Amino acid sequence: MTDATVIAMGHSLSAIVFDGPAHPRARLAAQQDGHPVPRPFLALQLPLRSGGVRHVLLLGQGVDTVLACRIVLSLDGAPAAGIDPDWLQSPQADLAALTAQLSDVGRDRLLRAMLTTGASLFTGGAQAGLAEAILRLADLCDIPTAAPVARTQIAGQAIVSYAVPGGSGSRDLKDAVALENGHLLRLRPVRCLVEGKLLHVLFPPGLSPARILACPNTILRLAAPDAGTRRLPVADWLHGRGAACGDWLSGCLGRNGVASLCRSPAGDPVQTQLSLRHLSAGPAGLLYALVLSDPLHAVRRVVLERRGRRVDLTPGRGADGTAVAVGLADLGGLPRHGDTCRISVLCHSGPARLLAEASVAAYDGGLPAGFEDAWTLGIDAAETLARARAGFHRPAPSAVIQHFGPTLACGLRIVTAIGDSADMIRARAATILAEGHAAPVEIVCTMTEGPLAVAARQAVAQTAAIYGIPHRLVLLPSLANAGERLHAALIQAQGVPALVMGADVLPDRQGWLRFWLRRLRRHKALAAALLAGDGSIAATPEGRDPCRGLPAAALPPSGRVAGRPLPGCLALGPAGIAQLLGRDAPHPDPAVWIAQALAGSARTETRFPFRRIGPAPVPGGFAAALADAEFALIAKVRP
Repeated sequence: MTDATVIAMGHSLSAIVFDGPAHPRARLAAQQDGHPVPRPFLALQLPLRSGGVRHVLLLGQGVDTVLACRIVLSLDGAPAAGIDPDWLQSPQADLAALTAQLSDVGRDRLLRAMLTTGASLFTGGAQAGLAEAILRLADLCDIPTAAPVARTQIAGQAIVSYAVPGGSGSRDLKDAVALENGHLLRLRPVRCLVEGKLLHVLFPPGLSPARILACPNTILRLAAPDAGTRRLPVADWLHGRGAACGDWLSGCLGRNGVASLCRSPAGDPVQTQLSLRHLSAGPAGLLYALVLSDPLHAVRRVVLERRGRRVDLTPGRGADGTAVAVGLADLGGLPRHGDTCRISVLCHSGPARLLAEASVAAYDGGLPAGFEDAWTLGIDAAETLARARAGFHRPAPSAVIQHFGPTLACGLRIVTAIGDSADMIRARAATILAEGHAAPVEIVCTMTEGPLAVAARQAVAQTAAIYGIPHRLVLLPSLANAGERLHAALIQAQGVPALVMGADVLPDRQGWLRFWLRRLRRHKALAAALLAGDGSIAATPEGRDPCRGLPAAALPPSGRVAGRPLPGCLALGPAGIAQLLGRDAPHPDPAVWIAQALAGSARTETRFPFRRIGPAPVPGGFAAALADAEFALIAKVRP
């Protein structure tokens, strides 16, 4: 015979439980000190996640009374489990033991039985204990909570509108149980309506908004309205609702009584507000990010209109009515002078209402405002932005080219960017000088216009004069993105092999110049590895590989296809440069552009890695997700 467990459910209510194999038709009986247990009691058989069942006997007795008795539980007349007061170890457990290992069906069945059959069986103190146990079990079972968004009063009865987590559709809920002040009240019929993601509940006279609502299809917790819940006249409340809501209220209160309330409200009871975070257009479509504040959940659609075409958006709101929407709409192409987009809302009732008519700018290929915030909320903003960036195109920005130092017929060029430190300009020149006379080297460096441009030009000129190494400065407008900067530099680097290095990257060991010149005679593109400042592996062309953080000796072998060549550690022959420049419109992210243009033709070369000087940049989660989405797009279109 199995040892049973006693669980205190609340005042004058206990549960005796034990687990066993499933017997679908087994009848549970119990004896207490040799006599049948007194009524009321409720026997349940609940499925476990791992198979088998948990037998539960709810008794209208306190836990001290149960523990003082000898109890035998039988299945179809055969003793199966028991409790003996002479045991040395108490068989008592907490409420969490009741739901542990129960399947979702078992948890739902337990709560539903307590709310319905249990509410009918147990009275007085036992029902108060049952109500207390239900509230605690609702926490343990993660029963969703519906937050109140608005309330009104009609004919002495309260109507409360709740935001239902995951609610959708409209259905008639005919039966419910409410938990009110420690008592369980059966509501027949329950007067409520699901409208979209709102649940409207009409409470009977004298009954305040309940804390639990159990319906045939779902179990919800209803949060109590507070001072922040909007109180509206019933006419204003009806203004934002659909026809189904008016029909429901007419069925509850009579059509004549409701018709007299359907007047036009003064002002705007819907109180919808729009915050436009981003709006731009490119070849792929209209890129938008907006935040809609709709506390009454009255908005059914958000409508974008441009150049005679429209797109309808269905807002996904939180409990407070705030909806965040980002996307790429198929609304026209590149913007023209005076181009605008109209943003309107359609409520459940009434005509469309214009919220804004905003100018449409040209998309610049960057990270638009609002997209990262949407991504943190679980919205798939990365894939949307990846599609917009994949179609990004604009004329190449004009560049100003300046030459410093001696004029030489170089055998290799280093393509890099100027960062925040002038020391890297001098360190790169010193690294070249330390290689001896392997071949003349020219440094092609890019920079955008701004406060540091004058100081950078002076540092480049001084370095070229002191070290005797030719430098070529490519100065671009401040709006040029990283892909455009690299594209402009490679135009200046054509004709000879080139090493592309990041602004904070240098060759790691001596002999690199001869090595790369020799390797680039036979290969058009080689992807090197990157070491951190402490000599450990920072990144390899394998993408997200397990080598990161390991010693340099653990670098993977050379000769593999480079899945994600690092834009700051790339060796290119003249043919590789020509292949990259064959794409007129580089992707805003150089890593994506390089991987797409080289189309798997680059091979890894890890014998002479590069080293990052200084701390590594820490990309955010959204940047990493965006990169993954962009490389996934490449994989889809690659033959």
